[in-house]
Amino acid sequence: MERNRPVVVQMLAMALDALVVTVTWIAVTALRHWLGQVWSLDLVPGDPVLRPLATEHNLAMVLLVVPVWLFALYRGGTYDDLRRIRSDVMLMRVARACAVGLLILLGISFALQVGHELSRTVLISFSAASVVTVWASRMAMIQVVRHQLKNTVTHNILVVGTARDLVPLLDVLRRHRDWGISVFGVVRADDGDTTEVSGARILGVLDDLPRILERHAIDEVMVTGSSLGVDILRRVADSCEEVGVRFSMDANFLGLSTSRAHLTDLDGWHVLSFSSTPEDAEALAVKRAMDILFASVALIVLSPVFLVTALAIKLEDGGPIFFSQERSGLYGRTFSMYKFRSMVVDAEALKERLAHANEMDGPVFKMRHDPRITRVGRFIRKTSIDELPQLWNVVRGEMSLVGPRPPLPAEVEKYERWQRRRLSMKPGITCIWQVSGRNEIDFETWMKLDLQYIDNWSLFLDIKLLFRTVPVVLLGTGAS
Repeated sequence: MERNRPVVVQMLAMALDALVVTVTWIAVTALRHWLGQVWSLDLVPGDPVLRPLATEHNLAMVLLVVPVWLFALYRGGTYDDLRRIRSDVMLMRVARACAVGLLILLGISFALQVGHELSRTVLISFSAASVVTVWASRMAMIQVVRHQLKNTVTHNILVVGTARDLVPLLDVLRRHRDWGISVFGVVRADDGDTTEVSGARILGVLDDLPRILERHAIDEVMVTGSSLGVDILRRVADSCEEVGVRFSMDANFLGLSTSRAHLTDLDGWHVLSFSSTPEDAEALAVKRAMDILFASVALIVLSPVFLVTALAIKLEDGGPIFFSQERSGLYGRTFSMYKFRSMVVDAEALKERLAHANEMDGPVFKMRHDPRITRVGRFIRKTSIDELPQLWNVVRGEMSLVGPRPPLPAEVEKYERWQRRRLSMKPGITCIWQVSGRNEIDFETWMKLDLQYIDNWSLFLDIKLLFRTVPVVLLGTGAS
């Protein structure tokens, strides 16, 4: 029972979520029905703002909503390691899962052709409310479980490692005592070192490990130490495997600061991978779906702007409407990026003559009053209309709506090694740099902002950046 306690906690969390989601859906549906009865003010002419609600149908939808939400919460990692997750991390995971659940629910409703019977206000309100109710109930449940397990030792951990590396891990493990975790003792892997390990019971050295596992009730062996060799790790693993004790290894032994570890199975071959870029396949798939949907709709809605801009460019000098330039995309793959032409036809040939007037440090060329820019070009640059053709790059999958700006291959060749990591995520039309001043910030800060985006990426960060881009575009902030 003690070994399966994390699974029991996860099952309890899922049962609680099912109850909370059901209650939230019924409450939101009831509130919407009540509003439909008392709301009489129509802000715009035409159909009523709040149409009559098919209450019975919407209540019956809970049979679909609950499994969809539980699936999204499960795939969103909200049930992973509840003993160690922070409340702010849990909030972000729940919020992301609820957004995914909403998209799945909309897709199912469209496929089953029942969307016309659903209330959009119910769907949106429920999605927002469920973020709060699920997160609040989850944190309350965690506090209750912790209180029940407080001072109850149920999971004995034996730590193996060097004196230098043992102390930080022991401090972390002791902070989880309220989850029934106990540091049973320490096995020294550095036989010749006599350094004391404060607050830890030394049970022996590495040769004593098989005997210790036989004589004591050990639930798990954790190994830490960046200087431990493969032979030592294999000895510990073999000793644990022989007696069926769980074996865990400190994944920070490489000293990586931003990479996260992922264990995968390749036809029976166990592979431990480290990645410093987002690895959430489901969330990245939603990001791609959002790109296709919003870019396609934008291309249709903005077609009159495309037409007027094309005519203005053609009438000014008779040159090409579009400008195509090779850019570096994901991991340096090159592609043709499209823009409305905002410069004279021979702009690239004139660039070398203006190199002395570059106002941006680093390998990027930026000039506030660039003489190559046409009159129409100055306007469409100020309003960012020149970037709109990149929506086609988004549809093609070469770019995303949000991501680091795609650089020129010649600029990439001049990058410092740490700056090349910005190529590890698909480039985008907008990112943190665009909403932070664009040409008003220096090159190194620009690069650091892109890495900040990669390290903290989430669907909600993308949505927030898209909303922040709107006023920046309207006001022309930082554009030249």
